[in-house]
Amino acid sequence: MEIIELGGVKFVLDTRPGKLRGKSKSNEFVLVKTQSYLSFYESLRSFKPKYILEIGMFEGGSLVYFDKLYAPKTLVGVDIRRTPIPALERYKQKRPYIKTFYGRSQDQPSTRGAAQSNFPKGIDLVVDDASHDYEKTKATFLNIFPLVKAGGHHVIEDWGWAHRPNHQKQGSTWSDKAAMTNLIFELTVMTAVSRVFASVTVTEHVVCIRKGKGVLPQSKLDLSGHIRGKEMGLI
Repeated sequence: MEIIELGGVKFVLDTRPGKLRGKSKSNEFVLVKTQSYLSFYESLRSFKPKYILEIGMFEGGSLVYFDKLYAPKTLVGVDIRRTPIPALERYKQKRPYIKTFYGRSQDQPSTRGAAQSNFPKGIDLVVDDASHDYEKTKATFLNIFPLVKAGGHHVIEDWGWAHRPNHQKQGSTWSDKAAMTNLIFELTVMTAVSRVFASVTVTEHVVCIRKGKGVLPQSKLDLSGHIRGKEMGLI
């Protein structure tokens, strides 16, 4: 584990398996990210995102990190967990521009409702670090991307799990699930047919979709011939 400091707050970079990860404390937050992730988010500073939505908060570390990195005007976090994150709730007490919503699955209308009510003029940056499930992530994209401003970004983390050997072994919890890569293929194709997709950037860890101009063609974002990672033989 590595400890970094930003804006007077310490962050513990803890990427161990879920059950082994620590808990956030006051002024010391667990951040499930490597330096590669942090470099990516630092690269977005030039766009000056001020209205930010994070879906999937874990221990609240990334929400606090985005607060220190971008100095947003509105920062909203949504998570399926029902129990509030104590350290995060203490952190936001004197920061009314930060709002947290618990007990909300990423693909449900309540998540879109939280986004609509808190970002009436649109969102600059969406970070989806929730289920990493193809169907839920796609539903989230269709629900939330229409709210992103032109020039804004929708980031999907940890897309490549299906192409790693440990997830392809027989008996793995996720071995029979569709790869997130299906969504990347769909979005990449849409950049050729719709002006609403300005670009799709893929790195080892994230997919970043920059919004262009136009109306999101939801009815067309359902391409046939989806390809699953295991069927492609990728590892």
